[in-house]
Amino acid sequence: MTMEDFCKMAAEMDQRVRQLTGEGITGGELIHRMAGHIPDLQRLWEGASDQQLAKLCQDYPGFYHYASLMEEAAEAERANPTKKYLEMPQLNAPFKSLLAALLTDAATLELGYQALIEGAKRDGMGGKLNELNQRHRIWLAERERFVGALKETGVPTIVLEVVVPALDQMADRVAQLEKRVIAG
Repeated sequence: MTMEDFCKMAAEMDQRVRQLTGEGITGGELIHRMAGHIPDLQRLWEGASDQQLAKLCQDYPGFYHYASLMEEAAEAERANPTKKYLEMPQLNAPFKSLLAALLTDAATLELGYQALIEGAKRDGMGGKLNELNQRHRIWLAERERFVGALKETGVPTIVLEVVVPALDQMADRVAQLEKRVIAG
């Protein structure tokens, strides 16, 4: 990945953190709402050099805030592991990839709808709504296929108890943003 790729990911995280903190969302709830950005954050941590990360943190304060919160949460989990997550097996590679794609796509949908909300407030913009709605329907279908595949393969119940509610919450947030755009 190039620095341009890293900047794009950091800018998206920065934008979403700013939107959420503007709505008064902080701390653990901010981490929860940013779950869709975890795959990109991991790609940044693994792919960017220390100097590149420092530059991204300097240029994108929302990204820095989110990365710091995630680092603090990871340290807290290492210091005092949650029993539920200790018992949870890792997903196999294909399921990990599908889950990462679902998370990333949900984050993209949230950003898109939020941009329409903010754009409509400024200048009556609303041109991309049909495209976003179509992508949202596709995402919902992919989510259902993913959950169905998890159930069919007989993954341990703990996986379903963690993954399915997280995806459901993301779906609810995206649906709420969609409703706000339509109502606006």
